[in-house]
Amino acid sequence: MSAHPWPTNGMRCHNRVTCRGVIRGLPLAFATAVLLADFIRAHTEPIIASWKQRVFPSADVSDRAIGQHLTAILDRVADYVAAEPTENCLCLDDLPKAHTVDRLLNGLDFGQVISEYSLLRQSILGSWDATTGAAIPVVELHKLDLAFDALIAQAAGRFARIRERLFQSVDRVTDAALASADVDVFLQDLLRVAIEATGTVHAAGVLLREENRLRLRAAVGLEDDVASGFSVAVGEGFAGRVADHRQPFLIHHAAEDPNTLSPTIRRKGVRGLYGVPMIQQGKVIGVAQFGSLTAVDFSEEDKLLFRTVVSRATAAVVKAQILADLRRAEGAQRFLAEASRRFAESLDYEATLDTIAQLAVPSIADWCVVDLVEDGRVRRVSVAHADPAQEPLANELKAGHPVDSSAAVGIGSVLRSGTTEWRGRLSDRQLEAIARDPEHLALLRRLKLRAYVVVPILSKGVLLGTISLVTAESNRRYSESDVAVAEDLARRAAMAIENARLYAEARRAVHVREQVLATVSHDLRNQVNVVAIASELLLRTANLQDTAFGKPLTVIARTARSMKDLVNDLLDLASIQAGKLSLSAGPTPLASLVEEARDMHESAARAAGLRLTTDVIPHVDVFADRARVLQVLSNLLGNAIKFTPSGGAIAVRASATDAEVTISVVDTGRGIPAQDLATVFEPYRARGSGAGSGLGLFIAQGIVEGHDGRIWIDSREHAGTTVSFTLPRRESPHQDRLQGLH
Repeated sequence: MSAHPWPTNGMRCHNRVTCRGVIRGLPLAFATAVLLADFIRAHTEPIIASWKQRVFPSADVSDRAIGQHLTAILDRVADYVAAEPTENCLCLDDLPKAHTVDRLLNGLDFGQVISEYSLLRQSILGSWDATTGAAIPVVELHKLDLAFDALIAQAAGRFARIRERLFQSVDRVTDAALASADVDVFLQDLLRVAIEATGTVHAAGVLLREENRLRLRAAVGLEDDVASGFSVAVGEGFAGRVADHRQPFLIHHAAEDPNTLSPTIRRKGVRGLYGVPMIQQGKVIGVAQFGSLTAVDFSEEDKLLFRTVVSRATAAVVKAQILADLRRAEGAQRFLAEASRRFAESLDYEATLDTIAQLAVPSIADWCVVDLVEDGRVRRVSVAHADPAQEPLANELKAGHPVDSSAAVGIGSVLRSGTTEWRGRLSDRQLEAIARDPEHLALLRRLKLRAYVVVPILSKGVLLGTISLVTAESNRRYSESDVAVAEDLARRAAMAIENARLYAEARRAVHVREQVLATVSHDLRNQVNVVAIASELLLRTANLQDTAFGKPLTVIARTARSMKDLVNDLLDLASIQAGKLSLSAGPTPLASLVEEARDMHESAARAAGLRLTTDVIPHVDVFADRARVLQVLSNLLGNAIKFTPSGGAIAVRASATDAEVTISVVDTGRGIPAQDLATVFEPYRARGSGAGSGLGLFIAQGIVEGHDGRIWIDSREHAGTTVSFTLPRRESPHQDRLQGLH
């Protein structure tokens, strides 16, 4: 008999004694051994059933891979027991290897593996006793023990080596996850760990899921695919099948397999390709694939390593993605909030858009370009880049290659369709498709375009322009969340542009109205003056006792005076709104100013049954236009007389500081409703019916502010009203303006 009757490659040895005719010619010990070996082979199923009852007394283990190993292990144990004493060969290596890997996958430690082997030995002995009732010779029992000792020893070595590799690899993956907050950097580290731990992997990559596609995000040996933006749909190609079936998958001769869609894997001639799904909480988030240029398959230890490393990395990827999304969302919200604030601050939308472009860089883009459509033509209003030195390239692009409205992609396409266009990852092949000529392509490459989002600026269905966000040196990818931010920005920009345009139109309309009002009022004043002068002359010469002429003339004179006051108010309104109110300021005694105002209204107050008093600090001057301040006091006193019931009181009070004087008109009238206080100084806001044109307080405010003063109202309904205003005590720093507003 050969010294090495069993092949060392794990194939079963056929040089064994199994015929009972031979048994009769052998010594008793060998005959018994053959009987034990035959017994094991003949009773494999009952032995396994007994083992399952011992290991899993209440569990269904039909789906456990361990059951697939037991038949082969028992067959090898029988071969070992049947061997002659001189056959010193332990051909059990590949079985403990497979068994050990399987038990690791099921979460068992080495103590549990030893227990399983011990229970398998007990199952053999128990089945023998129950079936034969005879004792097993000590020699054969010893050989049976040696067989199991060999299984355990080899399993222990394999278990230790695998666990050490796994722990080292997992530690490295954990360290990489802690060291990097960037998903792509972490994935690159993950691939290096797997490659260095095995030695048989020459090309590896990680594809992360984006909606229903898997996009290659990191690679070693497959960098060309990353640069080209390689992606596959779930269910498509090798990686797509792994994701779809949610199970690890191996293909031999991958470069020739029709499921291989990667041009780099085909070009490099990758042989074995192993894919592992990245699953987190039941959802496939990506696929990791490992390829070899030399082997068509990977060892069980390597496959276990791949699966373990990928499993550990999956949680880190999800965490990193969540953190990255949170940071991007937080940054986007800050950006949008700041954009809204800037839009609200100014009605010069072009300047604001330029500011927004500067804000977008580098918050959400490396490049930001804003184009507006005006009279059917596209005008670039803003260009910003993270590196200002690069901005001339954009201007060169604009000058040499203006927006083509017929272009199939880019700004022209968005202007034509009015819909957003974006590329999360822009490959060189796509750049070639975009370029109009070699010069244009060279410029695009110099700009280092990596991804872009072009959003339309739409207002009520009208296309106002586009905002283009581009990434370059940062190598940032755009996602649907980035697109949502860009579209939100475009909506806010559209609102700002529309508001600015409406404001400009309103300003033009107001300007036209003011011009018409000023012209008409000026011409009307001349006519009213003629009527007023004529009526006064007639009143002097006419017999006022003659009711046929006296009363109508009195009405005409009174109406002419009212019309003259109204026209003057309209002219003051136009002057104030145009910023051209005429003021001629100088030192004026405060006491005489207040007394003159009182004298002008004392008879009217007495006629209304009101008491009018003054309380003024003597020997104080104000620096003001006397006539205009009297106009303010006349307006305030006239209102107080008009809205204070008979029996009430009106007081004019004044106090002074070193810098200014405060004058207040206080009445005990019916007051102003709280809801009206915010608008009392607006033009045409009359207090109740028959209260006049509603221009008095507006004009008073314009006069006071023209003196660099302030005016305000304190009032409560049915509790009186106090109107106060300030005037400077000395010449204002803006004196030239005060005396020169014409």
